[in-house]
Amino acid sequence: MVSFKGFKKWLTARKQELEIQNLAIGMNSSIDISEDLHIVMLDYDVKDIEKVTESVWEVQEFWGLADADIFRTKNGYHVFFWYDHVPYERVKMIVNFAKYVDPMFKYISRYYNHKTIRVSGKYAHRDIWFVKHVEGVRAPENQEFELGHMKKAEHAQFVRQF
Repeated sequence: MVSFKGFKKWLTARKQELEIQNLAIGMNSSIDISEDLHIVMLDYDVKDIEKVTESVWEVQEFWGLADADIFRTKNGYHVFFWYDHVPYERVKMIVNFAKYVDPMFKYISRYYNHKTIRVSGKYAHRDIWFVKHVEGVRAPENQEFELGHMKKAEHAQFVRQF
């Protein structure tokens, strides 16, 4: 026979286990820790895909960036430029240039040496889905393609897993 105290203890442990499972996992922008190279990632908290696409096109044209993938989340969109590997100072400039980007994402960019974007479900259900691919203004070089493809696979692993 199980006591009420024992049941309460088990229930508390189970609740903590579920909370740990639902923690959001973030992906770091860093590609190579020995060099200051990062992929460009943007976080939009607007629900209008047309505004996000417009912003992505402007960023690609002004900064000469390659292709981008847009993912929908519960509160907006995440955009990844897998094949653009730039120093973090340039990432900060791109983030500040982009229209409609989450103001907190811009603010936090000032105080870190990398970007992090959530890639797993933040809630009890999956909340990240691929929406569209936006062609860039340039084709990536071979090394950029290989490294970007690995970063893209890392993201896909987390999105599938949760």
